[in-house]
Amino acid sequence: MVPISYIESVRKVFPDQPPYQWSTFEEAPFTPLKKPLQELRIGLISSCGIYQKDQPSFNTIKNDLTFREIPADVDPCDLRIAHNFYDSTDAKRDMNCVFPIERLRELGKEGFIGTFVSPAYTFMGRLFKRRELQDEMIPSLIQKFMEGKIDALLLVPC
Repeated sequence: MVPISYIESVRKVFPDQPPYQWSTFEEAPFTPLKKPLQELRIGLISSCGIYQKDQPSFNTIKNDLTFREIPADVDPCDLRIAHNFYDSTDAKRDMNCVFPIERLRELGKEGFIGTFVSPAYTFMGRLFKRRELQDEMIPSLIQKFMEGKIDALLLVPC
């Protein structure tokens, strides 16, 4: 299988946009788990742009640096997708392909993971304000994860 050149693909799709200064990380730290999966408190975050029907939608253009908290026991019928920069056909049929909230609930009930921590979080992709993302949104989310005593976080990029 040939790897996808993501940056090149994005530039082809959006040729009218100014060149974006991509963040690259040659070395990412690996943190081994300190306890078995059955004991972990697992959190969920996705850039799929999902929100509850009673929450405000996301800005669908770009640079919406807000996030939504989604209760772990939410009914998937109450979820909506704001993101329009990926083909959401499958996600509209089954939100779990971009926001696997039901699968994590099942894994918790089966004892495969310790606890699926509520709430889960979503935000929009298409964030080009790197400094604001790193200095504002990410620290805010990290604080939420720490408050929830999350041991491991599943990030689902869209």
